[in-house]
Amino acid sequence: MEHGYHGTTTNIKALRISAILIFVYFIFEIIVAFITHSLALLADAAHELSTVVAIGISLIAIELGARKPTPERTFGFLRLEVVAAFVNGLLLLGMAGFILTRGFNRVMHPIEIPSTPMFIVGIGGIGLEIAALYIMYRGQKENLNIRGAFWHVVNAFMGSIAVILAATFIFFGRVFVADAWAGIIFAFVLIWASYGLIRDSFNILIDTTPKNIYLVDIERDLKNINGVIETHHLHARAVAENIKTFSGHLIVKDLKDSERILREAKEILDIKYKFSLSTIQLENEELAESDTKELEYGERDHVDH
Repeated sequence: MEHGYHGTTTNIKALRISAILIFVYFIFEIIVAFITHSLALLADAAHELSTVVAIGISLIAIELGARKPTPERTFGFLRLEVVAAFVNGLLLLGMAGFILTRGFNRVMHPIEIPSTPMFIVGIGGIGLEIAALYIMYRGQKENLNIRGAFWHVVNAFMGSIAVILAATFIFFGRVFVADAWAGIIFAFVLIWASYGLIRDSFNILIDTTPKNIYLVDIERDLKNINGVIETHHLHARAVAENIKTFSGHLIVKDLKDSERILREAKEILDIKYKFSLSTIQLENEELAESDTKELEYGERDHVDH
């Protein structure tokens, strides 16, 4: 227990230091972006802010996830991580739309932008991001939340490189439109990042079957258990990104074999499919409930007639 607690404390400390470093850089970058009117800096600053939010989500997940469930919150605060990710995705999408609008207008009407502040901000960003990556490197090997934040910082690192490249074109060739194109390209990176966040979090919030889980395969494996006649009411969902649950009904020939059938079903669900929580209800043919599909179609047929 002490080792686990020490690991959690170390991870929280690493995330907090990384968040502070990147947030300080974000404040500096957003100020320079408004002073110089650089879209590349503005786009990169937006991503830096999203990185801070992503690290904050990881901190929330680690700290609140450690709290014990209550009768009012049987899964604790696990869904808070998902809601925060969904909001973060919407913010990223809105910022990307703003930058694209400004970027295409700037392509048509480029303005002179000083390259030196862009160089300074870009190089400073790379330095801070390398420091953050170093701090989080060990933790991201052990914790999926930290791994997600780690890759956010990697993306931010690429944004700083884009800023330096744009500044290089401006400094050596006075190609001021390079700033606009750097902003536009990075805006599409933001759209890609927001799409992933919105898609994954929304799917969890509406209880979509988790990725890489196929109920057809699970149904086949459960039916192959000796003594199982049929399955129904099979449901798989994710409470949070890495916590998957399953529930289902098995119609069996003889309830006297319940212990063996449950043990084999649990081995399939917990070991093969890696469900964190699985609930199985056994029924004989006389007590078998109607399937949800049968209920739905039955109601429709009744209405039609």
